[in-house]
Amino acid sequence: MTAFASFCKKHRHTLVALGAAAVCFAVFLLCWFVSIRGLGSKALSDKLSDDYSAYLPMEGSVSQSFVFDDDLLAMAFVFGVEGEQPSGTLDLVLTDADTGEVLAQSQGVMENILPGQYTGLGLDTAVTGTEGRHYLVTLTPHYTGSGRLSIGCSSTATLWEETMTVDGQTQNSTAALIVTYRQIGGFLTRYYWVVALAVLAIVFWGVRSALRRRIALHRLVFALVLALGLAYTLVLPPYGAPDEKYHINQSFTLACRWANVFSSEDWEMGHVPINMSYRREHDFDATLQDQEDGTTVWTWQAFADGMFTLSPDDFDSHVALEEAQTDSNPILYLPSAAVVFVGFLLHLGFVPVLVLGRLANLVCFAALAAFAVRFAPFGRRVFAAVALLPMTLHLAASFSRDALLLGLCFAFTSLCLRAAFGEKAPGRALLIAIAAAGLLFCPGKAVYLPLAALVLLIPSRRLGLPRPALWKAGYLAACVALTLCMNSSMLSFAVGGETRQAASTDSAEAAAASVEGGEPAVEALSLAVHGAPSGEADDGETSAPADASPEKETYHFSADDAEFPADMTLTIREDLVDNTPENYVRRLFWYVEGVENPAQAEVTFWADALKNGDVTAAMLAQSFFFSPSEMENASLSDSNYLYALTLCLFDRVPDKYELDGQLERLAQSGRIAFFKEIYSSEAAASLFAGCGLTIGIEDDTRYPLDRNELAKDVEAAAAVRESQSIATGDDAICYTPGYILSHPVDTLRLMVRTVIDNTDHYLRTLVGGSLGYYSLDLAWGWVVVLYLLLAWAVIPAGDSPLTGRLRAGAFALVLLCCALSVAGCLTWTPTYSETLYGLQGRYFLPVLPLGLLCLAPRRIRVSDAGHAEACLVCALCLANAGVLLNAMLAVVAQ
Repeated sequence: MTAFASFCKKHRHTLVALGAAAVCFAVFLLCWFVSIRGLGSKALSDKLSDDYSAYLPMEGSVSQSFVFDDDLLAMAFVFGVEGEQPSGTLDLVLTDADTGEVLAQSQGVMENILPGQYTGLGLDTAVTGTEGRHYLVTLTPHYTGSGRLSIGCSSTATLWEETMTVDGQTQNSTAALIVTYRQIGGFLTRYYWVVALAVLAIVFWGVRSALRRRIALHRLVFALVLALGLAYTLVLPPYGAPDEKYHINQSFTLACRWANVFSSEDWEMGHVPINMSYRREHDFDATLQDQEDGTTVWTWQAFADGMFTLSPDDFDSHVALEEAQTDSNPILYLPSAAVVFVGFLLHLGFVPVLVLGRLANLVCFAALAAFAVRFAPFGRRVFAAVALLPMTLHLAASFSRDALLLGLCFAFTSLCLRAAFGEKAPGRALLIAIAAAGLLFCPGKAVYLPLAALVLLIPSRRLGLPRPALWKAGYLAACVALTLCMNSSMLSFAVGGETRQAASTDSAEAAAASVEGGEPAVEALSLAVHGAPSGEADDGETSAPADASPEKETYHFSADDAEFPADMTLTIREDLVDNTPENYVRRLFWYVEGVENPAQAEVTFWADALKNGDVTAAMLAQSFFFSPSEMENASLSDSNYLYALTLCLFDRVPDKYELDGQLERLAQSGRIAFFKEIYSSEAAASLFAGCGLTIGIEDDTRYPLDRNELAKDVEAAAAVRESQSIATGDDAICYTPGYILSHPVDTLRLMVRTVIDNTDHYLRTLVGGSLGYYSLDLAWGWVVVLYLLLAWAVIPAGDSPLTGRLRAGAFALVLLCCALSVAGCLTWTPTYSETLYGLQGRYFLPVLPLGLLCLAPRRIRVSDAGHAEACLVCALCLANAGVLLNAMLAVVAQ
């Protein structure tokens, strides 16, 4: 007995860790038995026709043809009952409609049919999908009683090109039909236990390491952030974090820009507006990318299937997409973009590159969080607790810029406190680290700029610098200047009250402003491609930019004095100079196809499509310059192509200084690459901004592009748009400073309603009670546990030096950052909104450690700081295990 007690005492930490892991295992096992086991039949289905407003009697066979691309596992129909419940069997035969080959069969018992509901029939053989494959399904009843079936169908055909027959007679109807094409099978159990075992290993190691106290707290935090962050990646794969798709777009676009720099291709990416992005040609996964409505088990399967894939694309492969980025500030995306670029070089698949990008952010955050814990002069448990919150880990293990932002804010806060209250005066390395962290996070998100003023807490005598007040002022001025420089468009929106679209538009719109009398200043566009010189002209008078060489002529639209190449046969029409969508369409018809007076109905059709966003200006130009006939037998010479492209997209003729260079680039890169270079330039964006349009992007997968097919796409887009709610002009009227001052009662009413309606959401999203795109709400018990752990972490082990005015000043900075976050959301809130637009609890995470330190109690103490740290880490490990399990069960339930 003594030996056993001695063994238990010697290995007590390991035994406690084993006990914690065993309890977690028991919980995971119980949840699997209750909620996971038996879900292998979970399937995805597609409704080919869901109209069963009519019923046709089934005395004999019923057939329905259809086209389907994916696999076929089961089929479901709606039946009615005439008289008593039918008895007998129902046979199903699935054949290839083109060859007559029998592909699969099934048989069901009529007694199991529920009238008016879908009845499924599983196929005896899974049919492998083929794109565009034509099928014929035949149902044949074999009655043994007097009851009869009828089949649910539409009153008129809904699958126009398909045929339904009843007893050999063709019907003008379509059978209600659902096909099952995918089943989760045993994958769900395997994936569940992979994550569960990983979490159990983390719990065991974390509890054991914390209790043994042989690993310093900052190293333990670093390891646990990495391990738990990877676990959150498994549960919530890429595209599953808040707004992550926009962050991914920014990182991939930046990586594509670097690839373009090192590419041997002559195509240059040029300016990329934030409503566009770039990825490689095969960087797509529809299931993985569709998580706005929640992560599902199918997301897990797509993630696992693509984990170890390679890409067929070259490192400089690129596809332009009409997918928005976050903003134009690349600072906080450099680590993830760098790793994505390495993935391009290694030809890794889409999913591995996504994982690497997330891992880069996670490693950076883990290092910065460990740095903050290591150098904090007090409150180390506070930094550790906030770093290990589920919401923090979820953001850190994503492409979100918040990963680096949180780490930088934590490190900056810790270093400032060390410089102010540490045992030794701060050295040069510490001051440089403080300056670097502040200069990085301030422009990252302007609302946290007040946190930079934390340097004012550092006593001047500790800095060891001449004129320390001047140094502090200069540093803060640099932070302000950099923030204003990197966030000018956002600030102009918040102050000036521009529309949301204008706030995200490039400032080059000013170049296309209208002159007096309403005529567009086309001649004022001095934005020549690749910096070629140009200037203004009006009635023969010219003016050049200050940096232009005086001996160079400036541009005038008139073609009278232009020196055209010998093979340039286009006739320049000055009546098309007005910068309008209609004239853009007419320029395309005239300069590309030579149609002088296109039908007004067609001009109106394309102009309206441009205004409504049903087609992009770049794609419309693509359908002219790269129509099937033009690509098969080019009617435009190189000079004509160059002039036509410049006249259509820049509304001017190329001047003689840029002509030679453009012809050379055109010969080297080809027409498609040159077209991409021209339409993505700032000059094109400026021109179209002047008439209220965005140039958009072309369709990189449709060369040639038939304009008739494009017209069908426009009609389809218009039909969808008309069936949806349309945003009104009220969206442009937001709570700007001027509106707030003139409508104080409305503003107060908005804030009160927000507090009443959304407090639950803010509390959840601060600590991680709501994950993903806020589609996974966890049990409130976990939220309470997390807040209790934060309260425990706040209790100090000794007297806090942050007292009196210092505490008040620090807390004022916290409140100011929080107020700016709220104000930023307020300025984006339309005046008709009932509550504040877009505010989330996670916006307060960067200043949460400082806020908690300011709220630390003065009279309550923990007796043993080391023991308190160990217990806190153990509790956080167990809490994260519970949150991960809760999140997995929520995903399975989606």
